[in-house]
Amino acid sequence: MDLSDWILALGAQKGPASTFTPEDVARAAFPVGPKEEKGKERWRSQIRSVRAAAIGLARQGKLHVLRRGDIADVSAPIKGLIQLRWIEPAEGAESSGD
Repeated sequence: MDLSDWILALGAQKGPASTFTPEDVARAAFPVGPKEEKGKERWRSQIRSVRAAAIGLARQGKLHVLRRGDIADVSAPIKGLIQLRWIEPAEGAESSGD
């Protein structure tokens, strides 16, 4: 599963009424191993990749990226903390089959 799949799966689990963070996705995709040192967990290095994947999904209309509670313009750089909100596919919408 790639990061986009993780984002969409977590979004579908949360539903369109809830938000989640890139950290939530990274922690789910890269769980802490028994020998990982606190503060140096593998998921931490994936936050930027998760953000980039989320912005890509937002550009495709599959997700909202929120900044300070408002939907962010994903055509411009987004600085600071963000939250994600899954957009439920319209009934009868075709899957891209990626």
